[in-house]
Amino acid sequence: MSPTGGTGARSDAPTALIVRVPDVPPDPTAPWRPTEADQPAPPEPLDAPWLRQLARLLPMAVVAVLGAIGLNRPGLWEDELATWGMVTVGFDDFVAVLRNVDASIGPYYLLLRGWVALAGSSDVALRVPSLLAMTAAAGLVAAIGLRIGGLRVGLVAGVLFAVLPTTSRYAQEARPYAFAVCAAALATLLLIRLLERPRFVRYLGYAAVVALLGLLHLVGLLLLAAHAVVAWRMAARRRTFLGWLGAAVAGVLPVLPVLWFGRQQTGTQINWIPPVTLDRLVDAPEALFGGPLLAGAVLALAFLGMSMRERSAVATTWLVLPALGLLAAAQLTPLWLPRYLLFTVPAWALVAALALRRSSLLRGTAAMLAIGLLGIPMQTEIRGVTGHSQGTKEIAAVLRAHANPGDILVYGPFDAGDQRTSRDAVNRYVDESWRPRDVLMTVPARRQGTLGARECADRDVPVCLGRPARVWIVRKGAFDNPVQRIGAAKEAALKPYAVERTWRVRGFSIGLLVRKPEVAK
Repeated sequence: MSPTGGTGARSDAPTALIVRVPDVPPDPTAPWRPTEADQPAPPEPLDAPWLRQLARLLPMAVVAVLGAIGLNRPGLWEDELATWGMVTVGFDDFVAVLRNVDASIGPYYLLLRGWVALAGSSDVALRVPSLLAMTAAAGLVAAIGLRIGGLRVGLVAGVLFAVLPTTSRYAQEARPYAFAVCAAALATLLLIRLLERPRFVRYLGYAAVVALLGLLHLVGLLLLAAHAVVAWRMAARRRTFLGWLGAAVAGVLPVLPVLWFGRQQTGTQINWIPPVTLDRLVDAPEALFGGPLLAGAVLALAFLGMSMRERSAVATTWLVLPALGLLAAAQLTPLWLPRYLLFTVPAWALVAALALRRSSLLRGTAAMLAIGLLGIPMQTEIRGVTGHSQGTKEIAAVLRAHANPGDILVYGPFDAGDQRTSRDAVNRYVDESWRPRDVLMTVPARRQGTLGARECADRDVPVCLGRPARVWIVRKGAFDNPVQRIGAAKEAALKPYAVERTWRVRGFSIGLLVRKPEVAK
């Protein structure tokens, strides 16, 4: 049989290796796009448009459901009471207060004033905007995960973010933090899209969201440090980076007036924040995530997932640089509060999801369930009547059960918000028809440019107090004797009274004083 014929043929010709060359070589000037080479991972078991849509919608549904559970149960705490007062006072008084304090939160108050005009000022109505913002943030976290890591990262990051107790806690908070989280996530998603395909409209949208972030939460602008690193590393052309820089500057410009006014009010706005200490730094993760075990689990996953590879750098810089920036700023002015860094929580979820990306789907699901289970105690606590750290509703319960007609009410000093917070809590939850008379107040709260009410001058306190049979005292803080450190003028005027009973509710002390029998002469 010939050498070339039949099935048993053998050839002594040398073997040739054929190398496949791409038809079109990669363009080194093309915009950056994530590639599988950046961070290898097992192939997705399933990947379809409807699954990607599910990855966005499922975390949103989880946040919406968890956030709606118990939305009305916790009483408004000190800061939320300030929100209630600022969005329900007349507009002229509102502006007058902002000239002296809270200018940095003014844009949020304005937004909520418009909402309250439509929805009312119930506890639920005040908190619903935050719930909507946090729900949107969950979808954005998933969308970022889909961009930087695929279906599994998007789904896991979104669900991890959704089940964290702090997500639910601040979805139920009538303050701007949920809006800051949402704006930070949206700005980051727009940055990725901008780097993929630079277009004027994308620069414009990015600038608008940066402005929104800064107006709602000045500290949120620290996110730009992370975005600068990402843009510098991943922009394919120098022109793209310069375009990002221009958009970032354009976004900051509308915030400068608010920043200037806020800087003038530092002495009244943030002077109460304690200095940074090692203990406060160690406690920060627990405050961000809820509970030491849960914080430890998230930190461990984040440590495994942090990387400056292209896919991970977006989340890693977002996680690290704002925290370092706030820590540095806190050396100059009191700023270190863990809740100021809530806008970085999406980054923690994303980095944790990147750590789980190499795991099997079963292990990833188990990790999400474990984190959800670790958060159950905190999830339960934040939905209690005192779940927002103060028992403001419990004050009303005590007064309803024990107050009598003719009783009067006295508050503590102005220090540390004692008088303002206690008076706000009573005015919010104690119906005027059975509320003890506030005999010392001369000007209501948030009138004439002050957050708190104005009271009788010290020399007039005995006259204003009169000679009632019973006096209630409501104080912020824990006091064995509610008259303790109440102020010299009030203490002197209350000497004819004896403490009959005291109550402790979370964050407050309540005392009932009765007039001592007069000694016959």
